[in-house]
Amino acid sequence: MIMVKPILLTTLFVISYWICPGQNIKKPNVIVIYTDDQGAVDLGSYGATDIHTPNLDRLAHEGTRFTQAYVAAPVCAPSRAALLTGRYPQNAGVTGNTSPNPGSHGMPEDQYTLAELFKDNGYQTGHIGKWHLGMSRETSPNNQGFDYSFGHLRGCIDNYSHFFFWQGPNIHDLYENGKEVFYEGQYFPDLASKKALQYIDEHHENPFFMYYAINMPHYPYQPTQKWRDHYEGMPQPRADYAAFISTIDERIGHLLEKLDTLGIRENTIIIYQSDNGYSTEARAFYGGGSSGPYRGAKNSLLEGGIRLPAMISWKGKLPEKIVNDQFLMNIDWMPTLASLCKLEIKPGKIDGLDQSGMIIDPDAKTTRNLGYWKYGSQWVVRKGSWKLIAYPKDTSHKGKLDLEKDALFLSDLNMDVSEMSNMADQHPEKVSELIETYLTWEHGFSSDVPTKTETNFHLAKDALITVSTPLHPSYKNIETLVDGKRGYPDYSSGQWIGLEDQDLELMIDLKSIKKIKNLELGYLYTPSNWIFEPVSMDLSFSDDGINFDAEVPFRINNTPDQEKIKSHKISLPTERNSRYMKIKIKGVGKCPSGFDCEGQPAWFFIDEIIVN
Repeated sequence: MIMVKPILLTTLFVISYWICPGQNIKKPNVIVIYTDDQGAVDLGSYGATDIHTPNLDRLAHEGTRFTQAYVAAPVCAPSRAALLTGRYPQNAGVTGNTSPNPGSHGMPEDQYTLAELFKDNGYQTGHIGKWHLGMSRETSPNNQGFDYSFGHLRGCIDNYSHFFFWQGPNIHDLYENGKEVFYEGQYFPDLASKKALQYIDEHHENPFFMYYAINMPHYPYQPTQKWRDHYEGMPQPRADYAAFISTIDERIGHLLEKLDTLGIRENTIIIYQSDNGYSTEARAFYGGGSSGPYRGAKNSLLEGGIRLPAMISWKGKLPEKIVNDQFLMNIDWMPTLASLCKLEIKPGKIDGLDQSGMIIDPDAKTTRNLGYWKYGSQWVVRKGSWKLIAYPKDTSHKGKLDLEKDALFLSDLNMDVSEMSNMADQHPEKVSELIETYLTWEHGFSSDVPTKTETNFHLAKDALITVSTPLHPSYKNIETLVDGKRGYPDYSSGQWIGLEDQDLELMIDLKSIKKIKNLELGYLYTPSNWIFEPVSMDLSFSDDGINFDAEVPFRINNTPDQEKIKSHKISLPTERNSRYMKIKIKGVGKCPSGFDCEGQPAWFFIDEIIVN
């Protein structure tokens, strides 16, 4: 008697499923579970020893757990757009988080989504949970291929009132098939779980696709009291974050139980992944999650922001107890699921690659050797184990990055996944190779590549500078305005002074009377991040720092192209002798009409004040 290994049996089963289309075999159901702001190692199966996740660990045990699964963006909306379209966010039409304003557009309706793929192939399609891909009818779930939708459309809600959890005025945000619904006081994770189980109940006799977009552990941290009690004594915010992860796990347990009860677990493919790394934002109490050995978190293209838990399980049909260490991205799920389910994708360009081969046969190689990322000024090209990141941002705060020396940061992930040491100086040829690779990408431009920051030795370099209006707590380094260096186009790089819905008044002491021909001001213009150019700048001069002459107002009317992240500079003539300069910079206040952020508090960011 010949004994066949279990993995071989599984492989033979799936192969027979593929090559016998004439057989009356029901297409598998598919459930894609996408969590929100979950850290890279925050499951027991990923090494967390302080978080209780038996159901997700069971799911990992009953399938393949990936250790090099990436998402295509480090924040919510573009990551979700990439998942649902199989395309890089730049091609999916969502490069940053979408606007919360009623009627604002998000992912373009002409994008072909996973829901439309399954619907075109005879599936019922459902969305449960978070959307965050548009507030207009055209960009709503029901217009993007979902027969049924229940959840919130904006980025985050209070889990009991179901109001948008960001800023005033308070906006209720809970919808079912495009109609606002009210469940005041009911816990949203339970509502979503109930709707998910109900959807499975109602559609289990025919193939269904369900996108279960769980809104946890995204802030506000509101776990159940049961799990708060379980983690009593653990330091905050880790305790509430861990309790939220266990709250997720418990509801995944309900889902697995429902599939088992209905007898469809063996005919259901389940994918689980997080949309981006854990949050270190103020609303998340600056942390709670963990990126383990990786550097970075949400908003960062370092590993901790994009390399996240992911698993696939098709019990009895795909190999179990597998840990896969190979490279794949969330854009790969569309062609991979199409292959596993024998679906036809409409002609059109996708960026994802079919990874079904290495999922069916764990000894097979990944089809992905190359990947690109671009978010703000950060960009990444990964080729094999080599990763080059431009303008890295460490939101995990694991170490310092030199704004100039580390502007191009090289790592060999086979040697060191921590990204704590920059190898660019050791391998300049690899840096050049990866830059050239990046420039072959349709969204890679030579202007994106960092260049050496030149010092401008102008009259105000290292001058004394004082400010008479409050600075934003995140942007307090006022000396950056007279350090002689322009900032690179990323407001969070530490090279900028930023103010939200507020003006700025400051004084510069040149230390002696000098002839001033003109003054130049560097500023950012990034409407997608609610950053607009200053409206005006008033100047007054003094020889003694006490008696200033009349203010000279200057209007700023140099609006660049919309939606392009750019650093700009204006020049104002002065032609006078003086020691002291008092400068008042007025911002736009509220986002102007015609922009998604209309009516919301707007920002302005300035860097160098150059005095010639």
